[in-house]
Amino acid sequence: MNDYKHFRQTALLAAKRASKILLQYYGKNGSVKQKPNRSLVSIADTEANKSIISIIKRNFPTHSILSEETGFEDNNSDYKWVIDPLDGTHNFLHKLPIFGTSIALEYKNEVILGVLHFPILCINAVAEKGKGAFVNGKKISVSSRKNLGYSFVLVDTNPSNRKKAANFIGALSGTTADIRNFGSAIYNIFLVACGKCEGYVILSTNEWDVAAGFLTVEEAGGRITNLDGWSYNFNERKYLVSNGKLHGKLLEFLK
Repeated sequence: MNDYKHFRQTALLAAKRASKILLQYYGKNGSVKQKPNRSLVSIADTEANKSIISIIKRNFPTHSILSEETGFEDNNSDYKWVIDPLDGTHNFLHKLPIFGTSIALEYKNEVILGVLHFPILCINAVAEKGKGAFVNGKKISVSSRKNLGYSFVLVDTNPSNRKKAANFIGALSGTTADIRNFGSAIYNIFLVACGKCEGYVILSTNEWDVAAGFLTVEEAGGRITNLDGWSYNFNERKYLVSNGKLHGKLLEFLK
C-alpha cells in the first residue's frame, strides 16, 4: 500500500481547493438543475467536482473514482476515491452555512481515509484506518451517553421516506431530548463522530454521502450497521450510525 501521507495530503488539498470554489458561489444565484430524484445540483457542485478530480488524477492517475456528479470511472485499480463535492446543496442554495465536501479513499473496497471539510464552519475532519479521527488536529471520540432521555438523535428525511421517518420520530419522541436533521448527511455523521449527537438514522443515501463519514465515526469509537443491526455495505441505502452505547435501543425503535 502506498504512503498514507501522500493520500492524506492529496485529499486535504482537493477539499480545500473545492471549498474555495464553493465560497465563490455561496450566496449568489447560479445555474441550478433538478435531478430525477428531485434533488438539486448547482454550478458550484460541478465546478468543485472538476477541481477535486483534477487534483486526484494529477497525483494518482491510475486510481478509480466514484463521484456523485460524474459517476464511476473504473480504472481497474485496488484504489477508489469516493467524492461528494457539495453535500448539503439545498442548504447551500438557501444560504445556510451547513454544507461541505466529502472525500474518501478505499483500498480493496475498504475505506482507509476520510476527509470532511466544512468551509464556512471552519471544520476539517480527517480519519485514517486504525489511526483515529481528528478535527482541526485534535482527536475526537463519540459521546458516552447511554440514556436516550438525554440524547440528540438525527433522522434523515426526503420525499421518498418521510412516512417511515415520521413513524420513527413519533415512536422516539417521548424518550429522547431532541430529534433533528441539519440537511447535510456528512454534517449529521460528523456530529455523531465528535460526540455532539448520539445517533443518526439514514433511510436513503449513497456511497459518496457516507464513505468518509462512516470511517470518521468508526475511528472515533462509534458503530454503524444496517437497520437490522447487521454489518453494512455500500450497496445498502439505509443505516444506523451511533455512539455504540445506544445502538441496540435505537434499533428497537426502528423495528
